[in-house]
Amino acid sequence: MFMLILSIVGMAMTGILFYHFPRLPHFSDKKGETPTVSVIIPARNEAENLPLILEDLKKQTIPIVDIICVDDSSSDDTAAVALAHGAFVIQLKEKPAQWMGKSWACQCGAAQAKGELLLFIDADVRLGHQAIEALVHQQMVQQAVISVQPYHHTQQFYEQLSLFFNLVLIGANGAALPKQRAIGLFGPIILMERQVYWQIGGHGSVRQCIAEDVSLGEILKAANIPFQLFIGNHDIRFRMYAGGIGDLIHGWTKNMATGASKTPILRGIMVFCWISSLIAVPMTLPPFLAAGQWGFASLFLTLYVLWVVLLKHLSKEIGDFRFWGIILYPIPLLAFLMIFMVSLIKKIFGLQVHWKGRSMGTR
Repeated sequence: MFMLILSIVGMAMTGILFYHFPRLPHFSDKKGETPTVSVIIPARNEAENLPLILEDLKKQTIPIVDIICVDDSSSDDTAAVALAHGAFVIQLKEKPAQWMGKSWACQCGAAQAKGELLLFIDADVRLGHQAIEALVHQQMVQQAVISVQPYHHTQQFYEQLSLFFNLVLIGANGAALPKQRAIGLFGPIILMERQVYWQIGGHGSVRQCIAEDVSLGEILKAANIPFQLFIGNHDIRFRMYAGGIGDLIHGWTKNMATGASKTPILRGIMVFCWISSLIAVPMTLPPFLAAGQWGFASLFLTLYVLWVVLLKHLSKEIGDFRFWGIILYPIPLLAFLMIFMVSLIKKIFGLQVHWKGRSMGTR
C-alpha cells in the first residue's frame, strides 16, 4: 500500500513541477530601436562546434556589434577556427587560481564587449535566424535578465541518458512551476544589460562556483534584479556531450549535486517524491508478477504505462528523446541515480571533478 501511495503522490507532482514550459513569445514584426548586442562565447576545445554557432550568428535578423570568442586554453584549433569564421578572439593561456575556467572566460570577454546587452552563449548552442531578436525583444519587454535552457537535440544511444537530468534541472530550478520561482539561471544562454552585469560584479562574483549559472541567479536575487527563464525550441537548441558517454558522465557529475544543494526544501521534497514514484513503479511490478498477484500487477503495469505517457509528453517539451528510451525509462533513470550519487559523494567530501582536462573542487 505504501508503494502505491508513493507512486500516485509522486506522479501527481508532475502537474506542479512541470505545469508549464515557458517559451520565448512570438514578437511583433514592428521594427523599432533595439539595444546593441555583444555575443560572448566561452570556448575550451570547441573547434567542432564553433563553425556551427558562428554561422548561425551571421544569419540573425538584428545586427550584432561584436562576436567575441574567448579561447580558454584550448588544446585544439579553437582559436584558429573562430578567427576563420570572423569572430574576435581572446586567447587565455592561464586562469587565475581562484577562478573557474568558464567564469574567467566570460569575464574577460565581457571586458572587451561594446554592446549595451551582453549575450553569453555556449559553443554547442544552435540558433534559428530570429533567435537573438526574440531574446532581445523579451529583455526589453520584461526589463529583466533573460536565460534559456535550449531544446536538447540527441543522436546517439548514450545521449538518451540525459532525459532525467534535463527534467530534474528544470523542475528543481522552478522554471516550469505554475508561478515561476527560479533559484538560478540556465548556463547555456544568458542575456543581460552591460550595466547590470558590472553592477553585480560580473562573473567575478561567482568566480569559485562550479554551477556559476545558479549562483548568478542568487546574486541577482540579492540585488533585487529580476530574471526570467525560458525553455528552448528548435530555434534555440543544443547537442550536449557529443564527445561521448564519458563527456556526459563528467558533465552531469560536475553540476548535479551543487544544483541540488541550492534547491529550496519544499521543492526538493517534491522532486524527491517525483523520482521515488518513477523508481517505485518498475521496482514493485516484477515481484507482483512473480507472485502471481495479478490484481496488483495489473495496477502497477497501468501506472508504468501512465509514466511512459507522461514522460513522452514531457520529453517532447525539452528535446527529441527517442520513444524506445521512454518505454525503457528505468535505464536512463538508473544512469541519473548513479551519476547523482557520485556527484553527491564528491560534493560532501570535497573531491575533485574533471571537465575538459581540468580538475576542480566541489566545495
